[in-house]
Amino acid sequence: MSGRDPDGEEPTGRGQANLVALATALVVLTAVLGSALAVADGALASADRDPAERRAAVAAGERLVAADAPVTRRANVLDAGTVGTLDATRLARLVPPLDGTAFRVRLGDETLAERGDPTGGATVRRLVLVSTATERTVDVAADRPVSLPRRTARVRLDFSGTNVTTVRANGRVVLHRPGGLRGAETVAVSRLETARLRFGDGATGTVGVTYYPERTRKATLAVTVDA
Repeated sequence: MSGRDPDGEEPTGRGQANLVALATALVVLTAVLGSALAVADGALASADRDPAERRAAVAAGERLVAADAPVTRRANVLDAGTVGTLDATRLARLVPPLDGTAFRVRLGDETLAERGDPTGGATVRRLVLVSTATERTVDVAADRPVSLPRRTARVRLDFSGTNVTTVRANGRVVLHRPGGLRGAETVAVSRLETARLRFGDGATGTVGVTYYPERTRKATLAVTVDA
């Protein structure tokens, strides 16, 4: 049979079908390209944000564990008594890169400070020590040396009712007054060794010795910043 219609013209059904298929393919291609461009734009925007967020998170973590930070006893050792007083306003003042961002600071399972809703962004974690110091006082005879049972960074001495002119800590003179020491004095000692105190020849009376032994525990400090 002939492929022509009764009027002698070629059939157009196949051509129309091809045109429809081509149009559909173009629509699909346009949609795919649009989605790809949107994903690419989103990835570029995320790439622009992530370094800034990470820098801010790193800066916050480093500032919080610095030796001169208001919440540390020394570098990388947080003071349990003061770190709990940290809040978002105080932290933002300490770390200018946090200005205008949402952030969260956690120590272990506890949230120390939070501003906004940092659901994404960058998180930086670091292992720290958390220090707790307790106060202990013992009365010791001034005419004999004494070794403290626990290491401490400072010692408070009460000389009420004593006759003491010199105090040595591990052989080093830390206090001296020819006319006699009076009242209470606080001296720094090395926390890396046991403190051995000697009150000098001829010392009499009972000295009140207060020291502050430290206990530390490990914890994870996590800072999240979402710009």
